[in-house]
Amino acid sequence: MQPGKRAVRPFFGASRKPGCAFVEESIEFDWHSGLSWQVRQRSSKCLAEAIIRRYGNAGLTLQDILEVSTASDDYETGKALSAINLMYEDPETGRIFSVESWFQSAKVYERDGQEFGPYGELLTVKTPKRYLNTFLDSKTARQYEGDELFQRIQSEIQNASLVRFELWGKEFPLIPRSCFYDYLYAKALYQERNTGLAERLCDYRVFTDIMFNPGTGKRRKYNTQARSCAIFVSLTKRNLIDDALFDIDSFVDLVGYETTSRQNAGPRQSEQLGINFANS
Repeated sequence: MQPGKRAVRPFFGASRKPGCAFVEESIEFDWHSGLSWQVRQRSSKCLAEAIIRRYGNAGLTLQDILEVSTASDDYETGKALSAINLMYEDPETGRIFSVESWFQSAKVYERDGQEFGPYGELLTVKTPKRYLNTFLDSKTARQYEGDELFQRIQSEIQNASLVRFELWGKEFPLIPRSCFYDYLYAKALYQERNTGLAERLCDYRVFTDIMFNPGTGKRRKYNTQARSCAIFVSLTKRNLIDDALFDIDSFVDLVGYETTSRQNAGPRQSEQLGINFANS
């Protein structure tokens, strides 16, 4: 089947250089239109091949690249690392839910001086992200019109702004972008229940997430498991993971995110840092 168009998506490398745990670039590749996982796998393969065309001469191979999503053709590692499949166990309560569920439930919004959230009720909901959609479409609205929890949350968050995250009785910041998501993801991956998965992950150097489209403007997205994986691999191979997971401030410092003034300035590219994905 011929690809219908071209697309641009980011990919992430685990850096071994001090001062930055990940490298991010965007690349154009052949995109196959369709929502099935088979079609998404074809697009993912094209993305990986485009990365190899750029960095293959420096020694990077397809075996170094892992697609991290439910569309991955690697069930034991790539699919298992999707945030909806990766489980985190709260050491205090023993409750076990996916990283995605913990992340969504921790959101706190503010409107006209009034705060709403966090939403612990969403831990047991199958698709918590839909409940927190501030750009609600008519199809989703009709689907959940009889859901009282959905209606209550929507009445609270419409025209509200996300201001922070709250989890484990602690507050976590929005800035740097994606830091709380990456921190939560890394804490889950570090747990003994996920040891085998973490070890397999560290066999890779470059990570993609074909399901992640950053977009632009108010709907721009920042959180992707591909970045989280690059960060975890980098911190693990530099023997910094224990220190990084001590608290969110240590994590932010050791990851080396962009400064606040550059949060919306676009991805940090390897050329800017003098880093090559093939030897990062």
